This record gives sequence, C-alpha cells and structure tokens, in this order.
Amino acid sequence: MDMNLPARARRDMLLAGIEIGPEVDWMPGPHRPTAWHVHVPFAFWLVKALRPRSIVELGRPNGVAYGAFCQAVERLGLATRCFAVERMGEPARPREGLARLGPARQADGRGHPFSTLLRMRPEEARTHFDRGDVDLLHINAPDDEQVAAAFRGWRDTLSDRGIVLIHNTNLRERHNAVWRLWRELRAAHPHFEFLHGHGLGVLGLGAALPEPCRALFAAAGEADEAFAIRRFFATRGEAVRDHFALQALEARLAEMEETVLTERDTAVAARDEARNQAQAAAAERDRLLAELGAVRAERDATLADAQRARQLRDAVIRSTSWRITKPMRIAVGLARREPSYVAQLKRALGRASPVPGSLPAPTMPLLEALLPNSLPGTTEVHGYLAAHLPAPLTTFPETAAPRRLTLVTDSINAGHLFGGVGTAVVLAALLARRLEVPLRVVTRIEAPEPRNFGTVLSAHGVRYDGNVEFLHAGNGRAIPMGAEDLLLTTSWWSTWTALRAVRPDRILYLLQEDERMFYPAGDEQLRCREVMDETRIRFVVNTTALRDYLIADGVRGVAADSVAFEPAFPETIYHRETQPGPRQRRFFFYARPKNDRNLFLRGLEAIAAAMERGVLPTAGWSYHFVGKDVPRISLPGGIQPEIAQNLPWATYAALIRSIDVGLSLMFTPHPSYPPLDLAASGAVVVTNQFGPKQSLERYSRNILCAEPSVDALVAALGEAVQLAQDEPRRETNFRDSRIGRDWEAAFAPVLDHIAR
Repeated sequence: MDMNLPARARRDMLLAGIEIGPEVDWMPGPHRPTAWHVHVPFAFWLVKALRPRSIVELGRPNGVAYGAFCQAVERLGLATRCFAVERMGEPARPREGLARLGPARQADGRGHPFSTLLRMRPEEARTHFDRGDVDLLHINAPDDEQVAAAFRGWRDTLSDRGIVLIHNTNLRERHNAVWRLWRELRAAHPHFEFLHGHGLGVLGLGAALPEPCRALFAAAGEADEAFAIRRFFATRGEAVRDHFALQALEARLAEMEETVLTERDTAVAARDEARNQAQAAAAERDRLLAELGAVRAERDATLADAQRARQLRDAVIRSTSWRITKPMRIAVGLARREPSYVAQLKRALGRASPVPGSLPAPTMPLLEALLPNSLPGTTEVHGYLAAHLPAPLTTFPETAAPRRLTLVTDSINAGHLFGGVGTAVVLAALLARRLEVPLRVVTRIEAPEPRNFGTVLSAHGVRYDGNVEFLHAGNGRAIPMGAEDLLLTTSWWSTWTALRAVRPDRILYLLQEDERMFYPAGDEQLRCREVMDETRIRFVVNTTALRDYLIADGVRGVAADSVAFEPAFPETIYHRETQPGPRQRRFFFYARPKNDRNLFLRGLEAIAAAMERGVLPTAGWSYHFVGKDVPRISLPGGIQPEIAQNLPWATYAALIRSIDVGLSLMFTPHPSYPPLDLAASGAVVVTNQFGPKQSLERYSRNILCAEPSVDALVAALGEAVQLAQDEPRRETNFRDSRIGRDWEAAFAPVLDHIAR
C-alpha cells in the first residue's frame, strides 16, 4: 500500500476490496496532453490486477493509453503480448501481411519487444486472432457506431479473464453517442464506470476474473464504495495531468528565458544602431541648420522683392497715364480676363533696369503670387468636403458573383459586440440562412476579428453552418460588389456610405435608435435625417415602440417600408443566479460619460443624492460602474465604486447575473439593452421616461421608469432597493417577465417581411 496516500483514501479503497500499490503513482512517458492522461493510474492498476496474457488496443493512435499498458507490462515484468491497431475509422487500404507489421513505439519513443503495431483496420486485424486470445481489449473509437462495430467484431476473442475498456462514455456531443451504447452494454455485463476524463467504461466479460477485478465490479452497485473509487482514481489522474502541466510550464519558462536573452541581445544591438543613427541625425541636423540659414536669406531677398513690386504697382496706379487710359484698360482687361494694370506692371517690370540704391527687380514667380486668385494655402472644395464627411464605400463590379448579403459596420472587435452590433451579427446570420445566400462582413474602421462573429452566435444560441467572408474597407480599400448583392447597414453613416455604392432598394438599414438625437442641429443631423427619410431603403427597427415613435415624428423612410422586432435575451446568458444565505448586494450603474444620451451626470446626481438621503445603503452593498471612459469618482461616505470597462462578453454576462439593483439612463425613446439585460438576469433596474417611453412593464415589472429629475430617480431607486430585498415579489416579477428569449422567434417577422 502506498503510505503517501491520504488515510481516508486508503481506508475507502480497502473497504471497497481494492488493493492499491505504488503503481498508481507511476508517471507515463512524455506525450501531448489528452483526456486519457487522467486514466493512466487506473490503467497501471488494471494491468497489475488482471496480469493479462495479451492486450489489444483499437483506436486513434494518440499513444497515451497504449503507452501506459506497455509501461506497466515492462515494469511489472509480465509475459504479456501487446498489439495496437492504428487505423480505426480510416478508409480501407490494401491488406498488409504479418510480415509487414512493425514494432509499436511507446509514448517516449522507445520500442518494446513484446509490442506489435498493426497498420490495418480492425476488421482486418481480427483475422490474426483466435477465439479467447485477448484478456484486455481497449476500444477508443471516435463515435458510437465504430465502438459498437468493434465490440461485436472482437467479442469472441475475449478470454475467460476478458475485460473491455471503452473511452468517452461520459462525453455528450452531437456526433458521439458512446454514452448511449454504454448504457446498453452495462445492462448486460458486470461493469464499472469512471466519470472523469470524458468517461471510461470497464466491462467484465470473463467468467474467471481475478479477485481485485471482481471487487471493482461489485463496488459499482454500492454508491459509497463506487464514489470512493472514482474519487481516488480521479485524484491520481489529476496528479498525472498536473505533472505534465508543470513540465509544459517549465518548458515554456525555459523558452521564455531564451527569448528574453535573445531579445536582450537584440535590444543591445538596436541600442548601438540607435546611437549610430543619432550621430548621423546630429550631422543631418547641422546640415539642415545650414540650409535653413540659406533659406532665411532667400526669404529676406524675396520679401524685399515683394516690397519693390508693391511700390512699382502703386506708382503705376497713381500715374496720370493710368487714369487717362482707364476706358481702354477696361476693354483690354475684359478681353485678356486679367486686370490691365497687371499686364502694364509686367511690362514695366520687364523693362525696368536696376537703379543704384533701388530695390532689385522682382522675379516673375513672386509677381504671380501677388496677383488675385493666387493666394497660397487654398483647399479645393471637393477635397475639403471629403475630409469632413464619412468616406464612401468604395466598390468595383463583380459580374459573375452570386447574390450575397453583406453586413456593413464599423467594427466587430471585442469592445463593440454588445447591444447593437451583436444584434446585427445575429440578424445577418439568420437572414443569410433564410435567403440561402453567402454572407460577408465588411468593417469600415477596424480590421475584423472573425472569431468574434462566431462568439456572438454561439452565445446567443444561433446556428449558422455557412462560411463567412470578412473584408476591411478602411483606407479606401475597394470591395467587390455584384449586381444583386444586398447590404445590411447598422447606422446612418454606414448607410450613407453604402448609398454612394449601391441602389437604395438594395439596402436594409438596421435602425436601433433615433440617431438624429446623437447630434446638435447641424450638418451631421441634417445628413442623418436625409438618410432616415429615404423611402427606397427598407428599415428593420429595434422595438415596436421606437418604430411607432419615428413614424409619429414624420420619419418618411420608416413610414414607407419598415418592420419592427423585439430583442431576445437567451437564458444561456441572461438568467438569475441566486446564492443561499446572507451576501453582499450589488449596485450597477451604466456609465458612459462621453455618450450624452446616457445622462452620466444626472445618474451621478441621483446616486449621490440617494446615498446622502439614506435611500441607497452604504453598508452591505458594493457599487459597480460599467461602461467606457469612466473616471474614478469617490461617492458619499468615501465609497469607491469598482470600475469595469471594455469587458469581454462572458465577463459582462457573469457580472449582470450577480446584480441586485441597476441604474441605466437613456434620454431617447428606445428602451436600450442594459435595462433589459439586467431584468432578464433577475435584477431590479431603474431607467428614465422619455416621450412615449413611460413604462416598460410590458417587458418586466422589475423595470421601474421614472421622470429624469433627481427627486424622481431617487424615489425610484428607493423603490428598487425595497423590491430587490423582497425576494418573493422580485422572483414573481422575474418569472412573469415577457422578455423574449429566442432570437429566431424574435426575428421571424423580420425574415418573413424581407423574404416577401
């Protein structure tokens, strides 16, 4: 018995009739990490307990399990023959005779004389074994069908001491139902199942099994004994896993040390190079200073030329001949399209000869600079406009392209996935799937991060099996565009850029806010209104309340062709997490100081007043400011709120599931996502009224709408604190909420409308 094992573990294993020796502490040879590593201690124990005469492994050649079997045979000095069949699940290949079978390799690369590698499929290898030849059969196939076929084909090769190991019995995947096959097999045979490492099933098919193996199968029917055995071998398996993790870490540290040394040498070389460049730069500076002196001297001479040119011009204009010839000059000037005094001045300057003591004659380039309409620093009008307006979407025709759907947005990077962009990604995937067209994503500002697209779909439970093409249209990059392509835009400015590239009737505008309110009266608001009034665009509006508000406010495009949807908040992300017993409660403030519509200052006023009046507790509560560009602020009582900015999706979701009371303001008719995020996760949330947004009880009675005055918001926060602490009423409101949970159902009317 290994005396290093905890006393309780030794006692539990002895009570179960399982004798444990030092073999459970052996370490396998080096190999890349797999789920089988945590079963290696049991493999060592089983070889010792069974003392098999032959071992056969059918499975993918990862080497961990087979290497463990061979290692145990070698260290125990057994007269066991080992065979590995490597081509499990591969297509049939030409039959190979026994003469071409080579020695198998252990995980650490050393060969074993008792080991043979069968480079053939299981049904071919079966012909090389007689009935009752195999004591231990390990089946490690990729799916349940292959496991079943291997079991049927090799069943009669098992001896009276026969044991079968089947991996992945506790793995639940779409294409792997080994667990279902295991349920059938264990009903007919003595068995034991380990649940860790994707599950390992042990079947006892022999009638003359050794006593330790019979004790193992007998323990399967005793809950306490089975639990103790599973816990013991899972713990030893974790030790194996941790051992390899430590080795990998040490290797990584050695690699990092070598990298640091290399980088140090590179930095020293770069420093020397920088010193040489600095010396060269100093020499260049001296040269430029000398040139600057020459330029200054030339400038002084040019200014002197300019002064003399002005004096000559003034003299010509004041002369008697100039006044007398005015009518003729007017006619001549019209014909030449230049003031006549200019031509006269040119001729005068051309005939002028230097007079001692006078200014030098000016050069013609200087004279041209003095003429009207030739002032330096002038910007061409179209260039000026291009510098101050959104860059148009640059395209080039692609005549042979199939019809596609293109999502046009600024970015799909991690900091932009919440709310509107995430909704656009879900709609794009569902619409491309419904229309059966390829999908593209074009980003205007930042290069796309493709993995974020799949992250959003997976988090919201949306299936999309097609390929997605990702393009970056920044810096004027041209995008191929087919004649029938559809564009899904996400803002007025992305729609405005798309209108410069395609017809309006090819644009679907996902409108999630009254974007006119983003700007004061001016050019940007004007262009936003023009885009929203374009009647040939099709609008998809986030919430019926926003659509009704825009139509009532005279937005012609929405009134002409639009469809509304109510957003969804899948329960996989948004659900309530309750903790038993007393705990610290949490307050959430949606803080975005650079987004005026989020009323950051009014929110601070309300929070401070509520704390000073005792409405918001200061003891037993933690305060969380979540948003972007949040300043560090001390609240009344010296409380420092925890600031969270640019959170990853999973971190944000975990945080809102822990919130008790939230404050999220939006000075627009749209309810916005944070109040719905919080209510869908079981929190009580306060938001402000605006226009028709007087109540959000149609979503949840845990959302409280108040006038955006300080007193009204303080009163609502007090009501929210009481409701959050009244657990039965809070839970009832949460259960009765009518917040959508399924995006496919939410977008069904949108997809039907567009498809028609």
